[in-house]
Amino acid sequence: MDVVTSYLVAFQVSLLMLQVTFDHINGQPLYDTSREDPFEASEGISYYRKAYEREIIHKSMIKGLQKELQIIKDSCTKQDNQSTSLPYQSPSQNLTRGSRGKGFIVVFMKNVVNTTKKIYVTSERDVKINITTSSRLSPSLKIKIDRNIVFTSSQHIILPTELELKSFQKEVKSVLIETSEDVNVVSFDDGLWTVEGTINLPLDKLSTKYVVTSVAQSTDTISKSQIAVAAVENNTTISITFKMEKNVSLKIESSTFYNGSVFSFSLDRFETYQISHSTDLTGTVIESSLPIAAFSGNDCIQLDNIGYCDHLIAQLPPTDFVDYVYIVPPNFVGRDTIIRITAIEKSQIYYKIDSINKTFSLDKSSFFDTRISSNQACVIESTRPVLVAGIGSTSKISNLGDPAMAIVQGINQYLSYYKVVIPPGYVNNFVSLIIKDPYQDSIRINSSVITACNIVFEKDVLVSNTVYNVRSIRVPEGELTAFTLNEEVFGVVFTGLKKNEAYGFSGNILLP
Repeated sequence: MDVVTSYLVAFQVSLLMLQVTFDHINGQPLYDTSREDPFEASEGISYYRKAYEREIIHKSMIKGLQKELQIIKDSCTKQDNQSTSLPYQSPSQNLTRGSRGKGFIVVFMKNVVNTTKKIYVTSERDVKINITTSSRLSPSLKIKIDRNIVFTSSQHIILPTELELKSFQKEVKSVLIETSEDVNVVSFDDGLWTVEGTINLPLDKLSTKYVVTSVAQSTDTISKSQIAVAAVENNTTISITFKMEKNVSLKIESSTFYNGSVFSFSLDRFETYQISHSTDLTGTVIESSLPIAAFSGNDCIQLDNIGYCDHLIAQLPPTDFVDYVYIVPPNFVGRDTIIRITAIEKSQIYYKIDSINKTFSLDKSSFFDTRISSNQACVIESTRPVLVAGIGSTSKISNLGDPAMAIVQGINQYLSYYKVVIPPGYVNNFVSLIIKDPYQDSIRINSSVITACNIVFEKDVLVSNTVYNVRSIRVPEGELTAFTLNEEVFGVVFTGLKKNEAYGFSGNILLP
């Protein structure tokens, strides 16, 4: 008897036993007792009330069992997940590209609940890590963070909640991660019913100009769009040119700022500064005299007036590493994706969703939103580089997932190899794979071929004269490597869902 059959038999027995219990309960007259003996009547009422409450609980259990049974029916057998190809050989040292590097600045923006600050570091070699913070950080906090680690393959790091930024304050809350070998770094901010992840960018790819992408709910004055910056060197001058709704103001210290206003300040090494506002800050431009790390998102936003709010955070790519051609995969299960296109310079934009084609002009620092369902993909082409973000909404058909934002990977940012850690504790984890059509079968996940039972979405899209295959698959938690046998480049977006929570991040958001 195979694993799936065993589960089916176990569930069917459980359902039968529960049904027998229901029949016994349903055959009794609930709350219909004799009044001759008040004491006996009281006991009878109590007994049947408890029986009725058990019936409600059992009905809920049956619904849960039926859902789990359907998941098992739809899942792959053990044989389907076995490796069918030779293990991938570690990439050579000269293949360092994209978001891999040896130095990173990590920042955690404000959340609305207490959260666990998590970092996952992955590599193909033995690695020494040095984690440091500012000498001006509180000693009681610094001792919880600074450390040296040696690891092989992957390392999970937990940092104190106190590292969370506060708005409109200079703080020394950035964390410097330095490694002996090239690594990928992904950070997660994980709390009760809220989570978000972002890929972190190496120090040697940081620059002096960024454009913000965020999202705000116009009917909600509680949730806040957020921007955060962290300095790498002393005496770094930063200027922020705000993009906001007209007639909306932002007060910082004793000054008031409007759309087009410039806020300038300076930071030293390890210093951070966060700005928050109830209005959308998308299109705001951040410029600096020396390279900095920049982040944007929202403390906790609800979309479409359904579900719960969720934290959004993404490290922003410098404008000179942004692409101009994108393929946006969908989110699951029953989750629409809001696609936000933000122009760095004035651009002509073309996008296609199924049979819908649109062309329009987008002014500098302006943005445009469109939307796809969980069975659609979108192609975007621009005459100039644009920043594209995908914001997954709350599911319309289940309580799995809430808003999550990922900077979308452009087709010129695709790589032939990725290694990340899929965090534990999620009901479903997915990876979306985008590759030129002749090569989709060359992709291997953890050295295994992709089996049909793991595929939840597949569609071919046309970019110029080239067909790309867009495929989304279920993946297990833990270390994940994705590569092609022929070193053909491809794009990846990772997402995870559990009750009222979702995360999302791309495998790389930098041009080579």
